[in-house]
Amino acid sequence: MIDYRRRDALQILNRLYTGRVSFLDAEYSRWIKKRNYTEKDRGWLVSLLRNIVKHQSFIDGVLKEYLPRWGKLPVAIQNLLRIGVAELLFHSSPSFAVVNEVVEITKDTGAEFTALVNAVLRKIARKRDYYSAILEEEGMELPPFLEEEWKSWIGEEDLKLLKKSLSLPPPLYVRVNTLKIGEDELRERWREKGIESSKTVLPGALEVDADYSTLLALPEYQEGLFYPQDLGSQLVVKTISPFIRGKIIDVCCGTGGKALTMAQYLSGGEVFAWDKKEGKVRTLSKFISLFNLGKIKPMVVDTLRPPRDFFSTADLVLVDAPCSGWGTIRRNPEILLKNPDLEDLSRQQFSLLLSASSLVKKGGVMVYCVCSITKKETQKVVKEWELNAGKEWEKVGLGKGEEEMIIWPHQFNSDGFFVAAWRKK
Repeated sequence: MIDYRRRDALQILNRLYTGRVSFLDAEYSRWIKKRNYTEKDRGWLVSLLRNIVKHQSFIDGVLKEYLPRWGKLPVAIQNLLRIGVAELLFHSSPSFAVVNEVVEITKDTGAEFTALVNAVLRKIARKRDYYSAILEEEGMELPPFLEEEWKSWIGEEDLKLLKKSLSLPPPLYVRVNTLKIGEDELRERWREKGIESSKTVLPGALEVDADYSTLLALPEYQEGLFYPQDLGSQLVVKTISPFIRGKIIDVCCGTGGKALTMAQYLSGGEVFAWDKKEGKVRTLSKFISLFNLGKIKPMVVDTLRPPRDFFSTADLVLVDAPCSGWGTIRRNPEILLKNPDLEDLSRQQFSLLLSASSLVKKGGVMVYCVCSITKKETQKVVKEWELNAGKEWEKVGLGKGEEEMIIWPHQFNSDGFFVAAWRKK
């Protein structure tokens, strides 16, 4: 029987490590659809790939103990070895089966390396428990700059908890469309189908024990009763809920997750959801129809060139700015391979704030948030904005009166976010 899962994993990794793939989830979704994977096999493949990318530094370090000329190996052989080590460390498959399967694929990929792959994986398999214990104790290895920044914010003990948290698989969260159904009723309908869910710290947010594609195939999704949304994103909307009133402009809406959630908090008024990418606005339009949220008005708009008739009209402007995405590293570990330009991103973020501020009317609020927690994208942007904003703007308290809020991934087992807000006097 041909082992398609590991062969597909190899193809995906070869494309990823040669720069032909930007987003890991889009790539593995393509292969899963092509093979018509079962839910079990889909979970196995996604888990394996995420763990390889997330823990590449550790995995490569283990392999270099046995392969001093690691860098000289072909990319495909490196990736096969990564697959073998990752399965030994993160899956419960018998060691002999893992080694044998990887060796069989090596015969087709680079037969001259078969003996080497076999010998190295067998040696690592004998120390499987030793390496697993190190990983469990240390958690995910972060880029040095990020580790230093996060430690300065939360301290060494919390940083250890954070790194362990990031090593875990990302939970699947959904937002209940509370305008159509209550969360208890939705949970009961799922329970009858054998799908378990649990409540979270936030009403209307559920954690679901199901495969993503299975969830989207449910009639409850087609009826517009829920939509996938990370808990961190929902917490951002909850945090700014006191400002959700009247005319709202979400200037970088993407496919509209926060706009959809804000609409549930809005009594009267409208949410104008802007994005400069037409494809994302089209996707949002489909969601609006599906979820019966006509109070959302999607528009293709470049925020740096906003329509003049929107100037000084908004009660709330949300600037959910493009960012490096370091807060989503648990779900999107390929960020580790991208090395985003934080200086350039912070300039873009400041420009968006400057432009978006022209939309806020007197007494209105502007919110800045990013799904990243780096000083250049948070403290630097906020400081630069406040130096240029003038006296007509004042900082608004968030949550327990804090002037800025950080949602750390280990606090809620969610994506990480930074939030700040100002009121126009």
